[in-house]
Amino acid sequence: MTKTTSRHFLDILAKVPDFRNNRGKRHPLSAILGLAVIAMMCGCRSYAAIAEWGRTYHSDLPKALGFRRTKTPCASTFHYVFKDLDAIALENTLTDWALTVLEGLSHETDTQALAIDGKTLCGSDKQGATIRHLLSVVSHQLGITLTQQPVNAKTNEIPIATQILQALDVSGKIVTTDALLTQKAFCQTLREKNADYVLPVKANQKQTYQDIKLLFEPETPPKTDVDPQDYQARVFETLHQEADAHFDTYSCMENEHGVITTRTLTTSTLLNEHLAWPGLAQVYEYRTHRKHRRTGKITHHVQYGITSLSTAQASAQRLLELRRGHWAIENLSHRTRDMLLGEDASQVRCGNIPHVMATLRNTVLTLLRISGYTKIAQAFRFFAARPTEALKIIQNPILDN
Repeated sequence: MTKTTSRHFLDILAKVPDFRNNRGKRHPLSAILGLAVIAMMCGCRSYAAIAEWGRTYHSDLPKALGFRRTKTPCASTFHYVFKDLDAIALENTLTDWALTVLEGLSHETDTQALAIDGKTLCGSDKQGATIRHLLSVVSHQLGITLTQQPVNAKTNEIPIATQILQALDVSGKIVTTDALLTQKAFCQTLREKNADYVLPVKANQKQTYQDIKLLFEPETPPKTDVDPQDYQARVFETLHQEADAHFDTYSCMENEHGVITTRTLTTSTLLNEHLAWPGLAQVYEYRTHRKHRRTGKITHHVQYGITSLSTAQASAQRLLELRRGHWAIENLSHRTRDMLLGEDASQVRCGNIPHVMATLRNTVLTLLRISGYTKIAQAFRFFAARPTEALKIIQNPILDN
């Protein structure tokens, strides 16, 4: 990794506002948060495990993190601090840091694409919990979570997504989401923020869905001896020639885990004037064909979508990469938090604890990935045996502009 100007990660944590009164405060907030991050890197999944790990690991750890006492906080202290900590302020502080990190890495990899998706905190989804669902923004390429905001039971992801866009600098970025956020107001906000979108269209946008489907799947041929696919391809091509519209197709094949998968994405500009979507530049059809080699079972999936990216900005190949890349939020973030950091298994639900713990899990994954660790489970095993190496990561300067 190319090194740039940098600063201490504990300095970042020191910016988080501390709600506690100075009188009687035993442990600095930045030290508590730093200990939680290191313990999670060593495999701890709960605040109780973090507290036990901190008191078991006897070394220069407390002094290095800024503790004024040799004994680190107990579990009840973590509970008290995390319950009343301003989770939004914590989130905003780490969001600013993550954006800085992403900008610092922009010369090394493609950081344009961002995925927005929600995640329910299953173990915390109980009566009395204040936070049960979080909406996250994750970088496609790096799996870095830039921000996440709570979605309470009285609303849904749509207004929260708009709030995120208003607060986050997405200028020059390409945003992907699931079909729930395929809304005209959401697209309008993106265009006003100088950002682009690649969004799936499903039944929640009934008329748009039907129009795109009819374009890519015209009526069946009048004669039974005509191959339907050939007929549809000829009709599709003729329509574009007559209207002087552009279309493009790209296919790729994978043979992994006993499954042969063929993906085909076709774009069209024919509906740009017909569909009243802000900034619409192309519509697309994304087909997936899977054949299981052992059983011979074949499955098909078709997705339709819209994008503000012009034909000059994105070919069919680029759009296919972006739609596949959207699942980075599931594979690199949500699944990792569940499988390796025990997020779904966690049953904490008091105050802001679920949100704070989720934010710290994201921070751990970001620190590991910008430090060059791509195999997260392997990294946890490494740090569990060498805690001082985990300490070095947050002691060493962090990428900055």
